[in-house]
Amino acid sequence: RPPATAGTWKKSPLAGHVTLIREYAQGPNALIYGLPAGSYHPNTHKNLEGAARAELSEEAHLAGGEVHRLLDCPDGIAEVKWCRNRFTPFIVIGPEKDEKPGQRDQEEFIEVERVSIGDLKSLLRSGDMMLPSVTTAYWAFEWLEEHYGKPK
Repeated sequence: RPPATAGTWKKSPLAGHVTLIREYAQGPNALIYGLPAGSYHPNTHKNLEGAARAELSEEAHLAGGEVHRLLDCPDGIAEVKWCRNRFTPFIVIGPEKDEKPGQRDQEEFIEVERVSIGDLKSLLRSGDMMLPSVTTAYWAFEWLEEHYGKPK
């Protein structure tokens, strides 16, 4: 079941804010930053984009917006070397508040934060963000530059 990771940028992507989640991670036993992410379940989700949208609703309480897949590989990429998880990164441009968000899993303790692009860039180098989210953010910056040009 490949995880789907959704990076979220508000309406003016290059000068705006990014929605992050901060949640408890069992391995480091700490609150860690990340992008909304979760697993694709064929009985629950129509496709990977559907999984990304569901996680966006459940974890960040956001809905709608333009969803763009960041990589061309159909099966995603290996998450880490010691498990079979693969992940598929997405960027969501312009989501809005979800008035009826999906229910979070019982074990999830999540804080939602909007951060500036500058603060996100600092977090990417801080060691306080999950690796798939770091990778997704860098690919999102690349995608944004291709579609919107370099920030001024």
